[in-house]
Amino acid sequence: MHFFLTLDKNGSVGFSPFREGNDQNSSVVSYLSVPLSCATIQAVQGQLCRRGPFDFWFKGSKRKDTKLEILKILKVFGWNESDLTWKECSPAPVIDQGPPEEQNNEVEKAFNQLTRGRQLSTGDLRGLARELKIKEDDIKRLAQANVEKGRAKWVPAVSPIGKGWRCQRCGERDVEEWPSQYEMAATCRSCESIGASTSLDALYRDEHSLLGGPSEVIFRPHWVLTDAQHLASEQVFEFIKDPCEETALLWAACGAGKTEVCFPSAAWALKQGKSILFAAPRQDVINDIAPRLHRDFPDYPFQVLSGTSSAKFQGGGMVLATTHQVLRFWRAFDVIFMDEMDAFPYSGSRALEWGLNHALRQGGKILYLTATPSSEGLKAVRQGKMRLIRLPARHHRTSLPVPIWVKSRITIDPNGCTSEWASQSILLRAQGPVLVFVPKIAWIDPWIKCFRQCFPGWQVDGSYSADPGRSSKIERLRQGEFDIFVSTTILERGITLSRIQVVVLGADHPVFDERALVQMAGRVGRTIESPVGSVLFMSKRMTKAMKTAVQWIEEQNKCALELGLIEA
Repeated sequence: MHFFLTLDKNGSVGFSPFREGNDQNSSVVSYLSVPLSCATIQAVQGQLCRRGPFDFWFKGSKRKDTKLEILKILKVFGWNESDLTWKECSPAPVIDQGPPEEQNNEVEKAFNQLTRGRQLSTGDLRGLARELKIKEDDIKRLAQANVEKGRAKWVPAVSPIGKGWRCQRCGERDVEEWPSQYEMAATCRSCESIGASTSLDALYRDEHSLLGGPSEVIFRPHWVLTDAQHLASEQVFEFIKDPCEETALLWAACGAGKTEVCFPSAAWALKQGKSILFAAPRQDVINDIAPRLHRDFPDYPFQVLSGTSSAKFQGGGMVLATTHQVLRFWRAFDVIFMDEMDAFPYSGSRALEWGLNHALRQGGKILYLTATPSSEGLKAVRQGKMRLIRLPARHHRTSLPVPIWVKSRITIDPNGCTSEWASQSILLRAQGPVLVFVPKIAWIDPWIKCFRQCFPGWQVDGSYSADPGRSSKIERLRQGEFDIFVSTTILERGITLSRIQVVVLGADHPVFDERALVQMAGRVGRTIESPVGSVLFMSKRMTKAMKTAVQWIEEQNKCALELGLIEA
């Protein structure tokens, strides 16, 4: 997207997607004939600020001097001076007035509602134009009108920073540089999954909170908090109200119901006019939270955004979004509940972390929720930089199953079931269905064949991330149709299975860190109907990750026991 540098009657410099400015800005008297990228305009702005005691808008300066100064700067940037001329604006022609004013007002109202707190690429604006059933130029005019009123900004999608670049959507500095017609340009690959981001494009950045003030909220929880949840919920509420603290960590046991713990604080914040974001790395977590919010916040409008969302533009002061979709917001939220902060793809992603932090309004708060905190998070807690809230017990007041290490005498690979595997499987199956985790996709089919040969009367299957039958198989697993199910770590989070028993084959494999092992063990004993079960770590050796996973689980049980939240 390109813009025209403009001059008004007083010599003030501006820019617009349109040659003669927006309809609402009739003071524009001339414009530069060649459109420029927003990044180039930003660079010109920087040069102008350094060359004299005046700012980018040049209030009170002479138009002729201003024009010459801009041409000199662009010449230094490599532009051909003969290509650059200033054009005088002619009186606006009389054109068809288009839709009635009432209809225009409705479109403007819808645009302003759907873009609150957003930062949108040109592609996003085109998509919104299609949803509003208006032309692309009309959506640009609506955006430009807000910019001129000081309600929004145009910023380069990828901006020059010193000798390098930075993506203004995700903060990534490791970008792909390439030569354009007049200047070097750059493309960000880090966030291209939600649309292109280049230095030749611009972002429309709305500067409003999602809520304009206090809102009416009907909060009707369909559950009663357990003692453990009530204690944690009170601490979350204290954190949200505390004006001094900005971040906190809610460390919960797997299956302890950490999300519902946040609902009372979310209801209070909405009533105060504070906008809320529930974020998670994966869409299955968002899709799991959505019906629970619909249930407990009847009739309250909120947005559900993921890569598969049918409606990309929605209204509402509460948002549920995957961390990739959060990149489309800017300084929009007063409170962020970040669930599963240690999970892929958020964990280790500089871009997604940058996006989450920049979606927070000044003075806002982030509460990180996880059963397996990162080392950085625990370090921040130890240093007193982050409040720690504990939720160590499940609702049924039964301790978490502690994994048992089964030392293998032979290398664990899918070469066939020995009597050792067969006997262990029979014992586990007597307690319930068996979920077998393996470290490699290449192990799935061989182990399925192995178990089928050993147990011809059993229902055995498995799945992995790219399995086309994944959804149907997992639904059958939920229904209890399998005796043994083999899986990669796709099932380590976000699934509750009745009476399930867990085996981790090759638990010493490097792909299984302590967080993955804790999450896999956390599939067992989640329901009141089957609060206990077995977790086996099968490997030739005991790794540090395995020891840490066991220690974390035992420490949660110890904490819960000391607080009187589980039975001895």
